[in-house]
Amino acid sequence: MIKESFQVKPHEEGNALLEVLADRLRCSKKQAKALLDGKQVMVNSQRIWMAKHKLSTRDVIEVIRSEATAVKKIDILKKAGDILVVNKPAGLVTNDSAKSLEVRLQRELRNPELCAVHRLDRETSGCVIFAKNTEAKAAMIPIFKNQEVVKIYRAIVNGRVSDQLQTITRDIDGESATTMVNVLDRSRHASYLELRIKTGRTHQIRKHLAAVRHPVLGDKGYAGSKGLADILRTLPRQMLHAYRLVLPVPGKANGPLRATAPIPADFQEALKALKLK
Repeated sequence: MIKESFQVKPHEEGNALLEVLADRLRCSKKQAKALLDGKQVMVNSQRIWMAKHKLSTRDVIEVIRSEATAVKKIDILKKAGDILVVNKPAGLVTNDSAKSLEVRLQRELRNPELCAVHRLDRETSGCVIFAKNTEAKAAMIPIFKNQEVVKIYRAIVNGRVSDQLQTITRDIDGESATTMVNVLDRSRHASYLELRIKTGRTHQIRKHLAAVRHPVLGDKGYAGSKGLADILRTLPRQMLHAYRLVLPVPGKANGPLRATAPIPADFQEALKALKLK
């Protein structure tokens, strides 16, 4: 995690946040706008994303960035037949973008047919399944529909989670969804959880945890920053990691494919700062 902070000077009084960011960081306005759109900028401890936000003398601006996207080569965790599981860095979209993980892998593996079987949020790291061609992807679809894929996540969440919270069952967008919860460690401020889901509803884990008032730390969509301790407020991204996948592979009868993505550095730093393990 890279954290920069600076105080607004008298001559910058009344200037727009976008202009001051570009000037102080010595970057283009487009790059500064990307930081605002990514909700990586805070003014006086409050997350601000409005480019035209007017600044006052002595306002303190904080910019929080992750180094995760600087990964030089994507780590392939496991291969079996036409299926592979890779370790997605935080900060990359899975597909549908020229800068996606899918396009990057197509180039690295010299396979333009390579395609993602499912997705993770941009800020979520960890295990993602890819197929070497569209036929292999099609063969995986019934496996997902029949809930044969075991998906295990790790998350750092706000607050002290009780052992009594073992299952969260709430509909998402009119469809049933269940998240199983196991507390690995906890402190006064936060808890370290292992989560298992059978369904894969959009933002399921994030929505479920926010609904029980234990939102994923750093989640810019479902968790606010007001009233949080500094370490909780300044996390560069949501602390959610797709830790492990277990799945049958079409055409392979010698047992399921098992893949585990190591806990990334920024996640480990957050655990250490919160004295969790």
